[in-house]
Amino acid sequence: MESLSPSKNYRVLLIFFSCLLITFCMGSIHAFSTLIENIELQINVGRMESSLIYSTGLICVTVAVYLGHTIYRKLSQSLLITLMAVFPLIGVLIINSNSWIGWIIGYGFFFGFSSGLGYGFSLYAVSSIISSKNLGLALGAISASYAFGAVIFSMLYPLLFSYFDFKTGYLVGVMILSILVIIGLILFRLANISLVTETKPISKNPSFTTKIIKLWLIFFLGVFAGLMIIGHAVPIISSAGGSSTVAITTISLMAFGSGIAGIYAGWLSDRFGCKRPILVILIINSLALLSLLIFTSINLLLILLVLIASLYGALIAIYPTLVNQIFGSDRSTWAYGRIFTSWGFAGLVSPSLAGWLFDQYKNYNSSLLFALILSIIAGLMIWSLKYDVNNSTQKPLKSSPKKYSSRI
Repeated sequence: MESLSPSKNYRVLLIFFSCLLITFCMGSIHAFSTLIENIELQINVGRMESSLIYSTGLICVTVAVYLGHTIYRKLSQSLLITLMAVFPLIGVLIINSNSWIGWIIGYGFFFGFSSGLGYGFSLYAVSSIISSKNLGLALGAISASYAFGAVIFSMLYPLLFSYFDFKTGYLVGVMILSILVIIGLILFRLANISLVTETKPISKNPSFTTKIIKLWLIFFLGVFAGLMIIGHAVPIISSAGGSSTVAITTISLMAFGSGIAGIYAGWLSDRFGCKRPILVILIINSLALLSLLIFTSINLLLILLVLIASLYGALIAIYPTLVNQIFGSDRSTWAYGRIFTSWGFAGLVSPSLAGWLFDQYKNYNSSLLFALILSIIAGLMIWSLKYDVNNSTQKPLKSSPKKYSSRI
C-alpha cells in the first residue's frame, strides 16, 4: 500500500471513528436483558415470548450481514448510515402499539436489521481503508466497540427508566442512539471518501465452497459456548448461590472483557496471523469449560464466566481478519456474510439447547459438557486448517485524493 499523506490519514481516521461510533450504538441491541422484564409487564407475555423478540433481532442481524455485500453496492454510504439512525426510531413507533407483534417487528426486525447493517458496514468500510498490517487491530476495535455499546446501554437504560416511565425512557435511549449515529454520518461526510466497490464475479468455485463450509463450522463450534454462557449467565450464577447484584456485575464484566479481548486479539492477529491466536483461544476456552464442570467455588465460577465471554469476544473480533486473509478484500465481505450465518444459528441453538437440557437434568453440567466437546472439535479443525494468506488483501489506493478503491 502506498504511503498516505497527512490529509489522507486524517480522513481515514474520520472514517474509523465514524465506524466505531456506529458499531457502539448498534451493539446496544444486546442490552435487551435490561428491557425484558419491562416488556413482559407492558404487553403481558411470558419469558419465552419476550425472548423471541431478541431471537428475532439476532436473526435480522445475521440477515443484514449476509446481504451486506449487495446492499453496500446498491446504496450510497450516506443513505446507509441514515437508515441505521432512522430504522430504530421507526421501530419505536411500531412498538408503541403495545403488542407482542409490535415488539417483534419494531425491535426484532427494524432494530435487528439496523444493528446488523451497522456492524457489517463498519467491518467493510474499515477493511477498505486500513492497510493489511494493521487490519486485525482495526477490525478488533470495531467488534470491541460493538460489545462496549451493550455494556454502556445496559447501564443507561435502567437510569432512564428510573427518571421516566419505561415507554418514554426507551424512546429517549433510542433517540440518543440515533443522534450518535447521525454524528457518525457527519464524520463520514467530513472524510469525503467514497468507498468504490469493484466486485469480482463470484464463480461457483469448489475451493470457495469448501473453505466457506470449514470456516462456517469452526465459527459455529467456537462461539457456541460463549453464546450459551452469555444467554444463561444469570441462572447459572443463581444456581450456584449468587445474588442478583452479583449476576448483574458479572454480566457487565463479561461484556467489558469481551470488548477488551477483541482489541487485544486483533493486535495479536497482526503480529502472529490468525490461526495461532484462534487455536490458543479455543484451547483456553476448553480448559475453562472443563473447570466449570469440575469446580464448584462461586468465586471461581464468576472468573470463568468472564473468561469464557472474553474469549468469545476475542474470537468474533479476529474472525473477519481470518476471512479477509483467506479470501482477500475482493471477496471478504461476500464470504464473511455467509460464514456469519453460523453465529446466528449458534445464537438460536445454544441458549435453547441449554434451557432444554436444564429442564431435563436440573443443572447445566450436560450443557457445559456438550459445549466443551464442540470447543475441542473447533480447536482440532483450526489446527488442521491450511491456507495461504492472500497477498491482495489491500489493494493500492486510487490516485484520486477523494476515492479509495474497495473490493468486496
